[in-house]
Amino acid sequence: MHTYAVLTAVATFLLIIAGGLVTSTDSGLAVPDWPLSYGTWFPPMVGGILYEHGHRMIAATVGLMMLGLAIWLWRVEPRAWVRRLGYVALGAVVLQGLLGGLTVLLLLPPQVSIAHATLGPTVFCLIVCIAQVTAPSWTAQRARDEDTGWPSLRALGLALAMLATLQLILGAILRHTGGGLAWHLAGAVCLIATWGWLMQRIRQPQGVLHPLRSSAQRLGRLLVLQIVLGGFSWWGRAHVGIVTLHVGMGALVLSQAVVLAWQTCRTTSPKRIVVGVAMASERVAS
Repeated sequence: MHTYAVLTAVATFLLIIAGGLVTSTDSGLAVPDWPLSYGTWFPPMVGGILYEHGHRMIAATVGLMMLGLAIWLWRVEPRAWVRRLGYVALGAVVLQGLLGGLTVLLLLPPQVSIAHATLGPTVFCLIVCIAQVTAPSWTAQRARDEDTGWPSLRALGLALAMLATLQLILGAILRHTGGGLAWHLAGAVCLIATWGWLMQRIRQPQGVLHPLRSSAQRLGRLLVLQIVLGGFSWWGRAHVGIVTLHVGMGALVLSQAVVLAWQTCRTTSPKRIVVGVAMASERVAS
């Protein structure tokens, strides 16, 4: 099941790249009807039709793979919350398909296009989480480390996930309306600063958590690549490949940020406050 979930995540990432190519090549209305393409299932794959109809074919494949994963989880997964996660991911895939159809039928309205561009990486993130929790290493129990610092690693991890989500939305707005660049850049600065704060907390002697360190370093490498791709995307807007890679990298950053936040909650526990000792100390002092 874990291997199948990983394959589904890879297929979903390819779907995001294909969707990015549709927007980057202005092929969103190359096929004016939906769910058929020029009244058929297989139109001539020429020009923008190649990108638009190819995107639809990959989307259908991902939908079928996600349906298979949800059924598999329903039949053999003992954890109810993991099964529900699969159902949510399947519902999100269906909703994403409907939004894709509306973008065509309504002639690419910005609001629907932004929602479609935001939900795609969210679906990818959900499937990555399913792959994470179905891995054999996930079931291995390890003692939680007491988190005595401020802010807590949990708080920083959750802040990273929320900032990555906000960046995804701001990036979709910028891509489909051309506005909000300053907000997007400000969000990137906040995201990098929060990541640096988390790394500083992890390096402290009382917070040496190797699983978190490797996961945080992985997120850092993705952030560096995303910044480089973002710079090239802005300076060379006509380069379809770089702009599309920037979109795909955003989905990877989001998924890694969410996984890291999840890991901070699994591997750390809040600082324990011994109320009895504190009260006794107050009585002695009085």
